Amino acid sequence: MSSPPVLRCGNTLVVFDGPRRLLWSTSDPRHCTPAGLWPAPGQAAEVLDHLAADGNVLVLLDQERITVPMFADEAAHIPEELAARFTITTDGVLSELHLTALDWLPEHLRRRGLRFLRDAARLLAREHDLLLPPLLVEEPGSEPSNLRFAQLRSVRPIDQERIALLSDRLFAQVSTVTPPPAPEVSS
Repeated sequence: MSSPPVLRCGNTLVVFDGPRRLLWSTSDPRHCTPAGLWPAPGQAAEVLDHLAADGNVLVLLDQERITVPMFADEAAHIPEELAARFTITTDGVLSELHLTALDWLPEHLRRRGLRFLRDAARLLAREHDLLLPPLLVEEPGSEPSNLRFAQLRSVRPIDQERIALLSDRLFAQVSTVTPPPAPEVSS
């Protein structure tokens, strides 16, 4: 069973704009089939109404182009009207379903969220990921202020290569030059 794409935490709606948007049917216990895509038009309106009524909305982003892997036979059973809402690529055995991030938001808010994603990508390219927090959050200041975008980063395993890169990064400023020998004192 998949996790819901929206959670309510007090006055805050947390929207997971990523693979959780794909809703699965488990009517046949042997097969899961994509059965829907959040949000339906009424669900998007509920989020926007909550925002307009001064409720908080936190949108947790995955990436700009969301890919959901599945078996080709699962993709073959996607209802036609649902399949029209995304792109599917396949090699005959495995398929990838491609969703577009934030396509449910009004264009000006969508642009803001995509700008945040691009800024986060630049930060990730510049900094070693072990030095960054697990949650990157949009700086306050944009309107409406009760809407914030964030990216929950998946933590990769810490292996020897990543530790070596981190060590190089942390100690790059430390000089490896040995101090000159102390002058000899003659008596």
